[in-house]
Amino acid sequence: MVGYIVFGPELGKQELAIAETKQEVLNEIKSSKDYAEKTAGWMGIEGAETDIGYFNPPEEKESKDARLDVLKYFITGLLANDMDIFLSSFNPETISKDLFQSEISDKTEVAKEMMNRISRNGQITDVNYRVEKGSLKTNERNKLSVTFTYSDKKKAKIKLDIIPFSDAHHDDKESIFVITTSTWDLIKDIEKSTN
Repeated sequence: MVGYIVFGPELGKQELAIAETKQEVLNEIKSSKDYAEKTAGWMGIEGAETDIGYFNPPEEKESKDARLDVLKYFITGLLANDMDIFLSSFNPETISKDLFQSEISDKTEVAKEMMNRISRNGQITDVNYRVEKGSLKTNERNKLSVTFTYSDKKKAKIKLDIIPFSDAHHDDKESIFVITTSTWDLIKDIEKSTN
């Protein structure tokens, strides 16, 4: 007996609560900054020789799916118009290459242009996503399908390739994910869908 499972195009698609996500990420960042400042103050008095990279906030949360954290930061960067958050969601090599593809010498202006073109000047009203490739909590290449709805009711679907990214202070099981898809490819797909 042979069975087939047919999946509709919308099966598995989930909505990202953008207002709550934005607030959650901004609170997380503020908490981390506060903790880092307190730790740095303590270390200045108690132990200037200690490597601050080994101190972790005591209330670190375990994410249900680490792949979604990168999407949350990417979206929050766009919604809050925060360049640092936006850029931090990308693989450093990818975003560096993207910034230097532009002939504009002020790379801050290039980053602002990227953000404005992806968000269509702050018009994102809804975000849906689906995990296309990869399995939960594995350190392998993954793909997210993301659909933006804009205030003019136009929609754009993009694919985000994400990979685990770790540093010397985190082992592989604690990897964060970063986007490796070029921002210029994202912009091309969005503009093709919305023009």
